[in-house]
Amino acid sequence: MRVLVGFFLFGAAVFSIMAGGIFLSIVLGGACMIGGKEFVDMARRKGIKPSARIVLGMIFAFHAVAAVPALPLARFGINLPPNFSIDHFPLLLTIGIYISFFRLLFRHESPPATIADIASTILGFIYVGWLPAHLVLLRNLSPAGLAPIENPLQQPGLAYVWAALFVIWSTDVFAYYAGKKFGKHLLYPLISPKKTVEGAIGGLVSAVFWATVVVYLADNVLFTCHPFNHNMWQAPLLGAVVSVAAQLGDLCESLLKRDAGLKDSSDYIPGHGGFLDRGDSLIMGGAISYYWVWLVVLGNI
Repeated sequence: MRVLVGFFLFGAAVFSIMAGGIFLSIVLGGACMIGGKEFVDMARRKGIKPSARIVLGMIFAFHAVAAVPALPLARFGINLPPNFSIDHFPLLLTIGIYISFFRLLFRHESPPATIADIASTILGFIYVGWLPAHLVLLRNLSPAGLAPIENPLQQPGLAYVWAALFVIWSTDVFAYYAGKKFGKHLLYPLISPKKTVEGAIGGLVSAVFWATVVVYLADNVLFTCHPFNHNMWQAPLLGAVVSVAAQLGDLCESLLKRDAGLKDSSDYIPGHGGFLDRGDSLIMGGAISYYWVWLVVLGNI
């Protein structure tokens, strides 16, 4: 069952990434909605009562706004700027914070809300909504001045997402095997008693290697638009930065589970735990990937 479920999830992920557009928003947004429920359940185990409606509603809102540029609005005479989604994320974040305070202020309980209730509500939609939605933004990224490309398999955003995912996945896989074979020094035993320094280094080295491979193939073999503009020097840095973010994301989710007294965030995925367990590295790694590509690769510094 574990293998079968793993293949199904992998297939759904690959299809949505390759198709891009609204498909990625739906698949990723759906996974994040379930992850949001896992987060709320973990908080409630601690006696904290975040607003599930606000957490889930804001997760939906972030992914909906991220998906807007992929909609065929031009057919109706609506032309949006390329940065529409990221430009509106601060506004959406501000609205979410206001709603969190006002809704919990007037909650029909005694007391209406605590600092922990409000803070966990805001953390919930930032952690499981705002951060992972950057993967959709990354898929929609394109160099300035590049004409729109209809073929989803040739869109530069696909190259950026694959680079990020190869870095994150290789970090997870090689950190596990390097730690199992060579691990002697614990990385952070108070949070994750099995992770080792040797494993973390192994994941980092593999990430640098795979980032270089993916960037080279994207610019020279797979994409005619040369999404990384042949700047190979950026590839190892991309691998290192995203790998560190992914490993920190893993530790952050371990911190949440340990505080809640849980081994897994849920049992929604048979044999794999919860959606937060499967996506912990993506949450942090995906957001960092977006800003690295936007700032460094596309030169928006």
